[in-house]
Amino acid sequence: MSILSRKKKILKLYLNGEITSNASKFSSDNSVQKLKEELLEVKQTNKDNYKGILLKINSPGGAAATSEELSKLVLSLRQEVPIVTSIGDSACSGAYMVAAASNYIFANTLSWTGSIGVIMTLPNYQELSKKLGMSVKTIKAGKMKDLGNPFREMTPEEENYLETLVKSAHEEFINFVRLTRPNAINLEELADGRVLDARTALENNLIDALGTEDDALNYLMTEILNGDEKDFTVTDTAPKPSFLKRILDMNSPITIKFELPDNFRRF
Repeated sequence: MSILSRKKKILKLYLNGEITSNASKFSSDNSVQKLKEELLEVKQTNKDNYKGILLKINSPGGAAATSEELSKLVLSLRQEVPIVTSIGDSACSGAYMVAAASNYIFANTLSWTGSIGVIMTLPNYQELSKKLGMSVKTIKAGKMKDLGNPFREMTPEEENYLETLVKSAHEEFINFVRLTRPNAINLEELADGRVLDARTALENNLIDALGTEDDALNYLMTEILNGDEKDFTVTDTAPKPSFLKRILDMNSPITIKFELPDNFRRF
């Protein structure tokens, strides 16, 4: 038996970009579907006998139900295989929900996280349609069937109903963080949708440590799996960039961007 075959295996997974329910080869949605499939494979078979998972997250969040599905999958798997999350630029909103489901969370000092909130944005084209001389006729059965119709004003009853839905989803989000982060401090105050810097998140126990991806991997190997770097081999699932992407990256100016996550219509 070779030395390599005797090494314990760690699986490195990724959650990149917006969390959506629709996979497309032209978008980051593939990251969500790929992560879900990889987590399910480990949970159902763990055919390669992985001893731990390093989850790298760079995501502003996304669709509520898809975020919940991913987070509950991570939560159920962490009982069998320890999962350490490394937050890159951001793990906000639904992406923080996924991170919170893991056993331990690292974040860089310049990472952004939190944004524990729910938002629904409904456009209204009523005035624009009048200017264009356009009208829309709606035929419905059920007074709430055209809820959110952008060509008319929303009624107070409809607005109250939607607020109830959003508040209910928000409470579910908070309860999930309570479950996965029982030592969180000031959760009610901080769970108002605000984005948190990593130090504030650490001070309130919403993450566990400040550190890089290498720090997270080292913690997984030494503190959780009680080994040393030489005892492990890491299977990296990162997709290789296309030739076109490599060319574009070579010609891109170097920039540092601080961006608020886009939370519209989602966690």
